[in-house]
Amino acid sequence: MKLKVDKASFIKSWSLAERSAGTASSMNIFSTVRMRADASGVELQSTDIKTSIKCAAKGVEVLEPGEAIIPIKGVTDLFKKAGSAEFVIQIDDGKAVMTSGRSRYSFSTYSASEFPNLPSSSDGSLFCSIKASELSSSIDRGTLCASEKDEFPQYLSSAYFEIEGGQLNIVTTDKRRLALCKADVTEAGEGKPMLLPVKSVKEFQRILGMIDGDSEIRILFDDAQAYFTAQDMEFAVRKVEANFPAYARILPTTSSTTMYVDKQEVTAAIERVDVVVRDYNRTVIMKLSDSGECVLSGRAPEFGEAVEHMTCEVNGEDLKSGFNTKYFLDAVKAIDGPMASLTFNGAGSHMVVRSRDSDAFLCMVAPLELSKEELESEETAQAGDVF
Repeated sequence: MKLKVDKASFIKSWSLAERSAGTASSMNIFSTVRMRADASGVELQSTDIKTSIKCAAKGVEVLEPGEAIIPIKGVTDLFKKAGSAEFVIQIDDGKAVMTSGRSRYSFSTYSASEFPNLPSSSDGSLFCSIKASELSSSIDRGTLCASEKDEFPQYLSSAYFEIEGGQLNIVTTDKRRLALCKADVTEAGEGKPMLLPVKSVKEFQRILGMIDGDSEIRILFDDAQAYFTAQDMEFAVRKVEANFPAYARILPTTSSTTMYVDKQEVTAAIERVDVVVRDYNRTVIMKLSDSGECVLSGRAPEFGEAVEHMTCEVNGEDLKSGFNTKYFLDAVKAIDGPMASLTFNGAGSHMVVRSRDSDAFLCMVAPLELSKEELESEETAQAGDVF
C-alpha cells in the first residue's frame, strides 16, 4: 500500500478515527487504526470493543491499494508533527516507511487479519434522523443526570433514547435526579427505545463537535447495536441489556407552588451559598412566599452562614425545602432562556426545573429529607431519591 497524504486534511480524519481506539499507552490490536485503500479512496476503522467507528480519510491519494493496521502510539505524533505539508506512506510486509520532505521514518504495523470484524449498519433499521447541532444539544442536557462510570444498576450510567410523538427523548437518572430532553427530528422511525452507555454517547457528542451542525445524523439500530451515521462516518455503540425505570409515571402533572426567577440571578445566589456549604453538606434551604420573595440559605458550623434574598414571582403556596447545591446549579444552568421556572407539589416534593419559555428540557431534583427540627435549624439529613 502506498499513499500520498495532505497533512492538514488527513489529520482531521485520523483524529476522528482514533477516538474509538483504545488508549494510546497500550500496544494491542484495540489501540490501532485499520486503513483500507482502494480505487474509491481510503477508509479508517477503529474499535475499543464497546464502540467502533468507520470514516473516510480526507486528503489522501491512493498510489497503490492495500490494507494495514497502524498503531496509534507514536504514529499519531509522527503524522501531526510531520515537517512538510505532504508526506508519503508506503507499507510492505508489516513495515511502514513515512517520507516527509527529506525526513524518513519507519514503524511496524499489525497483520490485517488480526483486526476484528466491525458491526455494520447496512441491515439496520431507522430510529430517527436529526440535525447534528440538535442532537449534540440534546445529548448534552439529556445526559445531565447519568454517571460516566460503570455502575449497577446499569441504567444509572446509561442514556435512554426513545421516539415519542415525532420527537427524540433522551432521559437519564442517578436516582436522586432525572433529566429529560426533547428534540424535534426530521424523520422518525418505529424502533423500540434503546439504552446506551452514557460514556459512549458523550464520546459521540465530542465527535459531533467535528461535524457541520447542519449535517443530518441518521440513527439506526439492530438487535445489538445503535449506529450514528453522517458525512462518510459511522459510529457504532453496543446497546445495554437492561431496563430503564418507567420515568413517565413520576413526571409531575400538577403543582402547588410555581416560582419564576431570573436564571443568572438564581445561579449566582446558589453559587455564593455553595461557597459556604460545599465542604460541609452542600445544602441550600429555599424559602418561598407568595409576596414574591425567595430566601436561600446555608450553614456550615466550622465556616459560617450564607443568606440570599431574591425578588421573584411566586404563585401558589408558601414553601420551605432543602436541595443539594450542585444538583440545583446543574439543573438551572442547563435550561434555555433568561427565566427559570421552578415548580413544587408541597414541601418535601421534587423540584422541577425548566425554562419559563420552553418544555424541551426539564430536570427533577429530589429534596433533602428534613425533619421539623432540621428545617428550623437549617441542618440536613440524607437526600431522598427520585425513584
